[in-house]
Formats: sequence, C-alpha cells, structure tokens
Amino acid sequence: MKFILLFLFGLIFISPAAAHEPFTLVSSERTTLSAAALAVAESEQTTGRKDGQTLRFTQNEIRLVVTTGPEDDMLSYRIQGMRNPVLAVPSGAVLRILFTNTDYDMRHDIRFAHRNPPFDLAPALEASAGTERLTARSEDNVFQAEDIVLRAVSNGNYTYFCSVRGHARGGMWGNIAVGVEPDAAAAQPQRTEHVHSPDEDNDAGHDHVKPAASPTPHQHHTPAATPTPHDHTGHGATPAASPTPHDHAGHGAAPAGGHAGHDEGTMSSTVDIGDPMSREGSGTSWLPDSSPTYAYMKMYNDGGMFMLMGTGFVRYTQIGSDRDVSIAGKGGRNRISAPTMFHAMYSRPLTERSQLGVRVMASLDPIFERGWGYPLLFQTGETYGGFPMHDRQHPHDFISELAATYSYKVNERQSVFIYGGVAGEPALGAPMFMHRHSGMNNPDAPISHHWQDASHITWGVITGGYNFGKAKIEASVFNGTEPDENRWAFDKVQLNSFSGRFSLNPTPNWAFQISHGYLKEPERAEPDLDHLHRTTASALYNKPLSDGRNIAASFVWGQNHKEGRATNAYLFEADYSFGKNSIFGRVEQVQKDGHELVIPHSDPIHDDVFLVGTYAIGYVRDIVKDKGIDVGIGSMATFGTNPSSLVPYYGGTKHVGWQVFLRFRPSRLRH
Repeated sequence: MKFILLFLFGLIFISPAAAHEPFTLVSSERTTLSAAALAVAESEQTTGRKDGQTLRFTQNEIRLVVTTGPEDDMLSYRIQGMRNPVLAVPSGAVLRILFTNTDYDMRHDIRFAHRNPPFDLAPALEASAGTERLTARSEDNVFQAEDIVLRAVSNGNYTYFCSVRGHARGGMWGNIAVGVEPDAAAAQPQRTEHVHSPDEDNDAGHDHVKPAASPTPHQHHTPAATPTPHDHTGHGATPAASPTPHDHAGHGAAPAGGHAGHDEGTMSSTVDIGDPMSREGSGTSWLPDSSPTYAYMKMYNDGGMFMLMGTGFVRYTQIGSDRDVSIAGKGGRNRISAPTMFHAMYSRPLTERSQLGVRVMASLDPIFERGWGYPLLFQTGETYGGFPMHDRQHPHDFISELAATYSYKVNERQSVFIYGGVAGEPALGAPMFMHRHSGMNNPDAPISHHWQDASHITWGVITGGYNFGKAKIEASVFNGTEPDENRWAFDKVQLNSFSGRFSLNPTPNWAFQISHGYLKEPERAEPDLDHLHRTTASALYNKPLSDGRNIAASFVWGQNHKEGRATNAYLFEADYSFGKNSIFGRVEQVQKDGHELVIPHSDPIHDDVFLVGTYAIGYVRDIVKDKGIDVGIGSMATFGTNPSSLVPYYGGTKHVGWQVFLRFRPSRLRH
C-alpha cells in the first residue's frame, strides 16, 4: 500500500502545467530514404479530405508525409499531391510527420508556429517546433529525412514554413488550423522564382540564429555535453554541406536544462544533464548513443520529462537435462511464466545547468514467478525456502530501484552527477541484461548474470561521477549483499561495499566500460563467504540502418575472485531488427564450481570448477507495432553443454530446450 500511495503521489507531483506554445515537438529521428521507401511511406499516411485548398482531418493522430517541391517549384511543400495546402486538424491532434528533402541542391526544414506573412528574410525560430535543416539528396538519389511527432497544444490558426534564409519569404509556407475553421481571409503562399543567395545555406546568415560556438552537432540553448550524441543517418557522419546539422540555438522555447528537441538523442538523460537520453542504461551505466528507445514519454511545460519503459513476457518454457530442478518442492523443468520489468523516470531542470531526476524500477515477478522463479539450465544464485537455487532464475524484487539523481553541467562538454537510492545499481558492470538492446527480445536472464550485472538490485547505493563528454569515471558505495527471499519488502539498507567504473563512448555506435568492485557478504547461499572481488569489462555496439533496421550486439566479460580462486564468464549476444521482425541470439560460457551448481558436499567433485555453456537463437514478429505498445509473438531454442563429470546430475553433456512467448513493450520513440 505504501508503494501505491508513493506512486500516486508522484503522479500528482508531476502533473503537467498548461502549455503556452501552439505546438510541442515530442520526438524526432533522422533517417535516409530511397524513392521506393518514400513511395511506401506516402501510401501509408493518413488521407485527408480535400476541400478546395484545404486538407481536412478528423483523426486525433495523423500521419503525414511532407516533401519539398519539384525543381521548377522548389520553394514549396507537397502534401498528398497538393501544393502548400491548408491543414485543418482537430484540437489536441498529434501530427506524425515524415519530412523528406527531395531537392537537388538546397537545404530545407519545416517549422510550425504562430507566424503571419509576410515572413522575415530569416524567420525567427522562437516558439516554433519542427525539423532541423536537411541537406539535399545525394548523387545516388538517397533522400535525407526526419520523422517528428508534434502535439497541437492550443487552438487557432498558425503556419508552417521553411526557416532557411529567404525560403519562407519566397513562398515556402502554408496555413494550419487547429480545432477551428481555417481563416478564409488568411493570406496564401504565392509561387515565385527563387535565385540562390550566397549566404542562404549558412546558419551564420540567419538573422535570428547566432553562429554555433563550436562544431558540436547537437548545439542547444544549453550546450550539449557530447560532440555527436546521436547519428540517425546510419552513415556515421553528418553530411559535409551542413556544418551544424542539429543547430537549434535560438529556438527560444527550449526548456532550461537541455530538453530542447524532445528526441531520444538530444534530450538529457534523467541521470546526467550532460548525457543524451539514448545513452541512459540501467543505474548510471551507458548504452551506445545511437541506441533506440522504446518508451512512453510526456513533456511538461516547466521542462520536466516523464518516461515509462519496460518489457513483459508471457511464455511457456521447457529446459533439457534429467536433473531435478525443483527448489523446496516447487517447480519443474517446464513452466508457464511471465518475467517483467518496468522503469519509470522523471527529470526536471533546476537551472540552465542543473537537473533533478527520479527513477523507479519495479517487477511483477513476485506475483507471476513466485519465489521459486522459472527453469533456466545452469542458472545459479540466491535462495528459496532457505535452499540455494540451481537451474532456476530467481524472481526480482517488486521494487528494484528507487533512486534520485542530481547533475550539474560544468561547461559545454563536462558535467558532474550524484546518484543515491534506497534501492539501485552501483557503478559495477555493463547495463543489466533487460536494458541492453542486444538482449531485450530474449526472455531468459543470462547464466553469467552473477558474474556481470547481478548487483543491479542492491539495497543502498550512492554513486558520484564526472562526465568528460565521451568518457566518464564514477565510484560507488553500496550494499554488496544480494536481496533476501522476501520480494515485497524493503531489505536492510547498508553501505558495506565499493566499486569504480570507467566508461567510454568514442563514437555514437560504441559503448565500452571496465569496472571493479569489492562485495561484502555477497551470497546468502554462502554465509561463510566474507567477500568477493568482481571485475567486468564490456563492449556494446548499436548501428541504426536504413528503412528502420537496427543491429545491436554486446560482449560482456565478468570475473568473480573469492577464497583465492577466480572464475570467469563470457557472454555474446546480438539482435537484428527489420520491419516487424527481430532475430536474436546469445552465447555464454561460464565457470561454475560445485557449490554454485549445488552439488552435494559429499561428492568429491563438489569443489571442482566446471565450464558450462548455453546457446540460444530466437525470432519474434510484432503483431502490433507502433501503436503506443508493441506486441510480438516469438519462439526460442536453447542448447546447453556441460562436461562429462556432470553427467550423473544432468543425464548427458548436451541438452535442448525451447519456449514460445508473447512480448509486450512500449513502442519506439522515433516519430
């Protein structure tokens, strides 16, 4: 009940204030399109009812494709075959706009605001929302495009226009009516002949935009902390014709704290104002900057941001081997289960340089998995009914994270932060498995979990860090003892362990870390174990490809050193997403001793170390996609291997398992 009241109080606390601008940019994503892909997108857009020069829409959510005009009418837009149509949309409409620059030699954008023609030579961008300036098509006819979501937050007659110097004045604009009838007396854009000016493609020539102080691609009202936080083009570099492709300086309406843009690459992380949101992993860990974000997001007028993430599975799973994998008389080698994890985050700027964040992570495992968890060959760790678990994945606590953060931007590229939680994750290990995009579609926890990222739930943690832009150093004091069997209650909060981590994101597609920790009394199944040392290293890769495809891969190594002996765990996993489909897999090899595998003390092999392995391949297809929630149906085959010395317990050296599942998660933040 306390948790429910706390959650409700939090919702009340972060209730939105009334918006004061006509349009809010909710999210955006840069991409590239071929002519064929553009044609497909145009065929799937929301069709408006043509009424003279007006396109009328009654839907609350409207999908539009906007292109630039043909070569003989370059200063114009085309929407559903109409030149600069008047758009009539309902009150509060959400506009999902794919803007594509089909021009051969000029940059263009599309902005929405309260403007009245005649336009200034370089229209002011204050209180406007829309895309960045996109470069012209490439020599091989690849179009630059940006997918944005706009929310109409006030009724009235407004305009859309191109902010490039001279373009709106030359006729590249149109009218949009929100919740009202279009103004019959409003001016209409006229076709003109355009002559290039020497400075029209130069941001410094914009009357209302100051030149960027540095070549930082994501320059905002509050300077970005990283030079290339998110490359959506998939080419690894911004086109040379656009020296400051993400220059939103001068938009004016950007909330303090760097939330301008409202997209996953330019919004600040809830942990650190110096990080882009797309970089945020579990705890204070880093993902690659180009990582996709699957979440529900809401922006507030005071600059605050609320985000809800998570993944849930409903599945039937069956593992191989002949071993009795029950624990305290519960569970077998097959089960219907539903592992879940939900993550809510809220951040709010305090000043232009500082930010407060709150994070809550919860799981329904105590309800659906119960205390004995689900069968998972060779998995070990934690207890149930006072007995050590083996070949089963333990359930997560109902509350897995309850933490707050404060961060301060020292200068354009550097920031400092502090993270503290009743429950949370110290600076130790890679992002936990449910946060890595390479493993999100896999319903099973890794069997290397307790070597690499098991401390993602610790009762008591304080972390401080310094962010250099592409690199970060941080240190934690935390509770090194794993959670107890009561998955509903708070454990004793204590700070008996410590760790340090160095993270490096050298490019938008890579994230590296190396960390070491001292864990006091870590294992409840080993009460005589005073401490262990854990060392980890990881390399995470993410690459956005054309047509919405994405590939993610992770390599993670972990080592536990206890009682004079070191054991190692190696994991490689990958996920390739294309359209509504994803193919994923995982390979693991882990050294586990007889105590970990719950081999009886009377057996001479109890103290031996065994190399066990699991290999998984799976496929999932979304049957519901981009509707606010994605629902996928999938299956996975698993293969396990163990040495011949374990045959008396597992009935062989090779084992086959399988599962079928439904996967639920929020849709990707990309429109």
